[in-house]
Amino acid sequence: MHTLVDRITEKTGLEPSKVEPAVGVILNFIAKNSTKEELEALLAAFPAAEGFLAIDEATENKGLFGGLASKMNASVGVLAALNEMTNLGLSVQEIQDVAKETVGYTRERVGPEMADEIIARVPGLAEIT
Repeated sequence: MHTLVDRITEKTGLEPSKVEPAVGVILNFIAKNSTKEELEALLAAFPAAEGFLAIDEATENKGLFGGLASKMNASVGVLAALNEMTNLGLSVQEIQDVAKETVGYTRERVGPEMADEIIARVPGLAEIT
């Protein structure tokens, strides 16, 4: 298990089978809204992020909005990401808990300045973390 998944599981009591794809949804949403430099910094500091992105790709298009998020504006994208996580069986509070821990871990890995830039660029992320 990855350190981040263990950390979230320990703090929230959620099953790893829900945490892993939820982290993938969050990181995929961050990746879609980040600059190339931010994404490269994230992947360099947090190599396991690629594995989480692959988890999300495997579950993509199962939500109500499906692939529409990539074709529409970012506000729909955040709704699609939230929808994907609720389809995993997560409550709003659990989504916030997973998002907070994922952002906190990202902040530790890429540094607070880069993390703040990423959070500012990703629509809706600041509101759920």
